Amino acid sequence: MSLPPPSGPTTNPFRLSLLAAAIVLMTPSAHAASTDRMLAGAAEVRPGERLSDWLLRQPEDAAGPGLAWQVPQELLAQQYLKESLLVRVEAAVRSASPEERASREQLLSVLQSLPATGRVALGIVDPRWLQANPGQDPVLREGQRLAVPPAPLRSVTVVQPDGSFCQVAHEGGRSLLDYLSACGLGSGADWAWIAQPDGRTTRAGIGAWNAEPADEPAPGAWIWAPPRRMAALADLSEGLIKFLAVQGPSPQEPTTARPVANAPVFAAPTVAAALPEAFASQPRPLEISGNDWGETGLLQTPSARMGLAGDVRGSFTSIWPYTRLNFMFQPFDWMEAGFRYTSISNRAYEASTTGQSNKDKSIDIKLRLLKETALVPELALGFRDLGGTGLFSGEYLVASKRWYDLDFSLGIGWGYLGASGNISNPFKLLGSRFDTRSVSSTNQSRFGSYFRGPAALFGGVQWRTPWDPLTLKLEYDGNNYQNEPQNNNQRQRSPINIGLAYRVSPKVTLSAGFERGDKFMIGLTLSSNLAASQTPKTLDRPLPEFRPEAAPRSPGWATTAAEIEAQTEWIVERIAPKDDVLHVWVTDSNTVYRTARVEKAIAVLHHDAPDAIKSFVFHYAERGLAVHAQAIDRAEWVAARIQALPPHAARAVSKRNYEPELARPADKTSPAQNTTAAAEAAAAETNAPWVRPRDKFTFGIAPSYGQIVGGPDAFLLYQLGIQATAEYRFTQRTWLSGAVNLRLADNYDKFTYTAPSELPRVRTYQREYVTSRRFTIPSLQLTHVGQLSSSQYYSVYGGLLESMFAGVGAEWMYRPARSPVAFGVDINRVRQRDFNQDFGLRDYKVTTGHASLYWDTGWNGVMAKISAGQYLAGDRGVTLEVIRRFDNGLVLGAYATKTNVSSKQFGEGDFDKGIYLSIPLDALLPRSTKFAIGFAWSPLTRDGGARLGRSNTLYELTSVRDRGAFNFAPPEDAKPRAGDNILNFDRSP
Repeated sequence: MSLPPPSGPTTNPFRLSLLAAAIVLMTPSAHAASTDRMLAGAAEVRPGERLSDWLLRQPEDAAGPGLAWQVPQELLAQQYLKESLLVRVEAAVRSASPEERASREQLLSVLQSLPATGRVALGIVDPRWLQANPGQDPVLREGQRLAVPPAPLRSVTVVQPDGSFCQVAHEGGRSLLDYLSACGLGSGADWAWIAQPDGRTTRAGIGAWNAEPADEPAPGAWIWAPPRRMAALADLSEGLIKFLAVQGPSPQEPTTARPVANAPVFAAPTVAAALPEAFASQPRPLEISGNDWGETGLLQTPSARMGLAGDVRGSFTSIWPYTRLNFMFQPFDWMEAGFRYTSISNRAYEASTTGQSNKDKSIDIKLRLLKETALVPELALGFRDLGGTGLFSGEYLVASKRWYDLDFSLGIGWGYLGASGNISNPFKLLGSRFDTRSVSSTNQSRFGSYFRGPAALFGGVQWRTPWDPLTLKLEYDGNNYQNEPQNNNQRQRSPINIGLAYRVSPKVTLSAGFERGDKFMIGLTLSSNLAASQTPKTLDRPLPEFRPEAAPRSPGWATTAAEIEAQTEWIVERIAPKDDVLHVWVTDSNTVYRTARVEKAIAVLHHDAPDAIKSFVFHYAERGLAVHAQAIDRAEWVAARIQALPPHAARAVSKRNYEPELARPADKTSPAQNTTAAAEAAAAETNAPWVRPRDKFTFGIAPSYGQIVGGPDAFLLYQLGIQATAEYRFTQRTWLSGAVNLRLADNYDKFTYTAPSELPRVRTYQREYVTSRRFTIPSLQLTHVGQLSSSQYYSVYGGLLESMFAGVGAEWMYRPARSPVAFGVDINRVRQRDFNQDFGLRDYKVTTGHASLYWDTGWNGVMAKISAGQYLAGDRGVTLEVIRRFDNGLVLGAYATKTNVSSKQFGEGDFDKGIYLSIPLDALLPRSTKFAIGFAWSPLTRDGGARLGRSNTLYELTSVRDRGAFNFAPPEDAKPRAGDNILNFDRSP
């Protein structure tokens, strides 16, 4: 359990009350004396010199991993950590049994003797390398020290639960388990923590249930592995190992070398131990793979296992008569969800006119209820075929327990998973209503049948073989296949299924099995963690050459603006210096990786701006709406690039966000002065501002693609074409935009099905709209936007709003800057368009609109949106949308709409619902781009709960006002860097 410093927020649960922290920090103690002693043992530095220069003045062995950079400004956070640890250990002493109290008191005494040192991590400490990489070469300041280990690093120290030190001579190739075995530890511990001599810390599982590979301890490493029975000590382990890391390398075994004056003295009993002769085998992590249904599991049965948050898995499996195409997502580490298409080869699709086999659609969800521990199995509750027709619906409760390379699972299933009824339903104890399970095609009726009817046990085991890519599986199936949907019962010679999963590569797995005693299964799975996706930008335009000093003269703001646009894909509207501040107005800046583009823009400004400019201010506007402003101190930005900064200094380098000045409506200015009020004020007292000439007309051509998946006419209906888009800007805030599309290739000759409906046909005329004409006008819209105050925005619009509806509408939104909450209202009067998608209109008219609340929960990147109002079919209801945004910009979302339309009126599916995925192309391509690719899936297209698909929503236009707008970036690499904060609990497991 982690122990945070007071300098910033943390999600770690290890906390000390404010009152206790204040008391201990204000109390004089021997701790301060030990701190002074530690600093006294460090070498003085010459203020202003580089670390590389200092190293070149020292003996060659000074440039080692144990070198400690001590910064006085970091002492407070480390002292806070120490005092918090002392409070926790003192509590452990009071609660300890008489037999353990003495050992706890000794641990407390040892901890009291350890000083806060102010140590900051260093990266590579080769002086010549540092000179070639000045960004990793700290500039040493007054009061800072550098501490060289007092003796050669030749041993590893294991800290015992009683605080004593067990020193083991280091031997290359030895694992963490070897050092624990040498000191008689490990068998009763679940986790071990390592602090390497350079100050980096890691945690590794060492139990039978969580064994995983661990970094090899280097000479001078600290190891801490408290027994699981000492829960109080295990809870403070994360804080303890980080505090040990700030001490520098662990104390070394006695040598004949002369001791260094003022070397740190550790008041801990020390014993020496020898490594065992046999090398411990390196453990392997648990292998996770999907089952026939795409879920994490064995073959037909699920397990309680989960992947990592951000995992996405697509799989294809086939066993007669079922062929399944599965897509599974992991929005959280405790939740797995996805959807599936099942082709039933020996049953026809009733609505099909082409004779294709029946296609069933379904949605699955699995939730982890308990995490695995040494004594408790992982436990999960799951629902299969939650949405759709429910042909294969079932519920299950399953537990999984690992023993090194074996992973056992045991569960109970209902519905499809419990069809064999090999046990009595335990819920019968609650009443006779659980005796039978109704069969229904509506979700509402199926909800009342959950956990009812026959139940069955299922389970099995998987074994990760010594051949690393191969995993064998054995299971007992709870389904006897005598109650299959559509009277499609299958023979089952045996409930025992066997199979294998062969990992071809980290992202590709082949599977095979022998199931039901007489059927073979084959499968292919493609998987990736999209939340960890990143691609080096090898094809990006090179940045201007960086130099610390300012440019002798500016090349001209027009040149600067052109370079910023080339680097960022923004549009620069104006550049105007005022006093020592350079103001830059940009638009069309909405993208996912904003911070990366801001850094590029700053690099260009620093390269071009004269020395008189001390700071830069970016003014962000979208369609003439002032939405955000950001200031950057030039000197701080330069300092962060020419030297490694300790944590306290790095925190001071920031981009200061603030509310922009309210822009003047562009309609009231002449074209030559079509800028914001803030820009005019900035230019009034300055020389030579630059203003972009207005481009009133823009035009573009791109390929187009459309598809319909899972319909009765064909599994995939598609069209390929070319689309031209154009826009004419009357003013910054008023523009006409439209698109025309030419369909070039398709298979719409197979498209003959029109879905039945008891509601106004607002979406089920899908076939008529996509097949009536090859040349169409998808949209043609006149839009005007405005600003009522710094947080209130509005828009009015009219025209061909989408492919099926035309009309007029208006929207208002209240969105304070950096607020977790926004609120908006839109209202539209629309009329159905002609099937030809030209300017013709049909008779159907409706008023539609919604009030929407947007909420950034601040929890795990989760956003929620709830909208209430009237939909296109005239039905009224509510849409709930839940979105998970990952740090690298990946978005997973799901929505559901329930209106006053009955399940019978709505038709198959009962209510509108869907899942969508958005991936920033910045995470996938070797060239930066502001675009993202998206994938949306809905099981069926129905008329109930249908919303108007309008463009240019105010929430999208003002996205830079989101409090997390500048937080998305590629995942950080694990390379050590000078200035890394040893007490960084945000990266703690």
